[in-house]
Amino acid sequence: MENKTGKYFKYAIGEIVLVVIGILIALQINNWNENNITTKKTITYLSTLNTEIESNIDALKTYIERTHDDIKESANTLSELHSENAVYFNDSLLRNVMSTRPIYKPTLQKSSFDDLINSGNLEYLKDKNLKNKILSIEANMDIIYENYNIANNVWNEYQVPYLQKYGNPSGNWDSISSIKIKKLPYKRTLNAFVNNNEYANILILRMKMMENLEIKLIEEQKRSVNLSNDIKSYLNKK
Repeated sequence: MENKTGKYFKYAIGEIVLVVIGILIALQINNWNENNITTKKTITYLSTLNTEIESNIDALKTYIERTHDDIKESANTLSELHSENAVYFNDSLLRNVMSTRPIYKPTLQKSSFDDLINSGNLEYLKDKNLKNKILSIEANMDIIYENYNIANNVWNEYQVPYLQKYGNPSGNWDSISSIKIKKLPYKRTLNAFVNNNEYANILILRMKMMENLEIKLIEEQKRSVNLSNDIKSYLNKK
């Protein structure tokens, strides 16, 4: 009986050990499967994010060129309005030399970044440096939009009111939305633009704020290129 009891306990203990080992193996396999699924999801999110970043890099290139062209046009207008020939300008010539276009807002894509953040998969990214760079995307975009708003404020708060007061919007178009506009006798106030310090200051202020925007756009373009390279390097290792 003692021998049978001892064998029974040994058998029972062996069974328990086998069950425990089986459970541990099952848990390990389950954890491995979950980690594998999470890794694949993170790779997918990173790949999609990189596509978005590359698209933004192309957009930034365009916005940088537009911003620089805006600065050049304002500089040319400033030079023309203070040239020796400026005193002979009539309404038509003044219209031709003046650059008065609005400042267009840079629009960068962020939906893939939002998807990655909302999914929670960024937490599984072990590369802390890469994670921090990704997390800074939104803040860097906000800096660009902040500088745009400052530059656009010069247009909305200073340039547009000045042009409405001393310019001649009614003479800018022959028709609007295919509707013919009556030709009105009003003219621009020449001395409000030609050799005028107040309007010169507005142009200079616009140029300076556009330069600040251009600097931030260039910085973001460089950051985006570096981040894209880091993401591709990370993905190539997987």
